[in-house]
Amino acid sequence: MSHSAVDWITLILLGGLLGTVGQGIRVVVGLKKVNDQAIQEKKDFSTLFSASTLFFSLLIGFIAGALGMLSLPDVDPSKLDTKQVLLPLLGIGYAGADFIEGFVRKNTAQFSGVSAGPAPAAQSNVSSPETADQPAMG
Repeated sequence: MSHSAVDWITLILLGGLLGTVGQGIRVVVGLKKVNDQAIQEKKDFSTLFSASTLFFSLLIGFIAGALGMLSLPDVDPSKLDTKQVLLPLLGIGYAGADFIEGFVRKNTAQFSGVSAGPAPAAQSNVSSPETADQPAMG
């Protein structure tokens, strides 16, 4: 099936937006973790929260969703089915962002000579804001 440039742009933007929403679900969980950590450590939430990390994480969700949309075979923009296209893209934003973040961490650590360390979800008792479990990193 041949798509016009407008169809491709529409599909990529839709995939990206759905990926961002999927990643947004992770953000809510991450914000709860940061809030709980702030309460436990008797610190202000704003000292542990990083807006740049939040933005970067949502951007990764957008990229994951856009790539996910491009990976779907024979998608017709005029006949998008909720169960076959839209809901899986939410999941791609949720899980795909986790994959991309892990890939980036691993590869950046290789270039800097530092160990990638445990996945963000495995870090539970972090005490400094620099290494805190950031909201969108889940």
